[in-house]
Amino acid sequence: MLSLSLDTNCVIALDEVRTDPTSNRAAEAKTVRSLVNANAERKADVALVAISASERQKDNGRLENLSTFKERLVSLSLGHLELLHPMLYFDVTFWDASLWSNEEMQVLERSIHEILFPNIPLLWSDYCIANGLDSTVETRDRKWKNAKCDVQAFWSHAWHKRDVFVTSDDNFHKELKKPKLIALAGGHIETPASAAALVGVSQSAV
Repeated sequence: MLSLSLDTNCVIALDEVRTDPTSNRAAEAKTVRSLVNANAERKADVALVAISASERQKDNGRLENLSTFKERLVSLSLGHLELLHPMLYFDVTFWDASLWSNEEMQVLERSIHEILFPNIPLLWSDYCIANGLDSTVETRDRKWKNAKCDVQAFWSHAWHKRDVFVTSDDNFHKELKKPKLIALAGGHIETPASAAALVGVSQSAV
């Protein structure tokens, strides 16, 4: 049985279609739902990346606690799925859904970051120096935080030794990046549609 890690875009697709059935992500959402159903049918082991709780929300705000995120997952019929915890980052991740990191974890993170975002400093302090920002303020800069969340999404997948990272984010599928990421983590990086084909499931109603 293949283990799948659904990234933030998978959750967003389901959420968007719930509020707007005519959304251009309707097909993606149906495919994501098929993958979730495959978990219930024991055709696949499906999990979510917990770093999704740290992503910018629809109102451009951020969640103040993890319970709000879990309530959202329940409302999307995703509450039963395992959450893959990221590395702990103050003012980015949540204490009760993060892992204290060691050198091995940090080396893996740096390798992933250098592939995905070679022009963005890994650390908030270095990013602030490069961009003339005050490093003592909260890490609210959208560009740095988005990069951190994307890196931690794939890190969570790789660290937990999952088989298939599922994302519609083009950055993970770029010709010069995808092979390098797979070399680090093994397995596959697939869109929801190609992941469904890999597992052997058809689209389900959202």
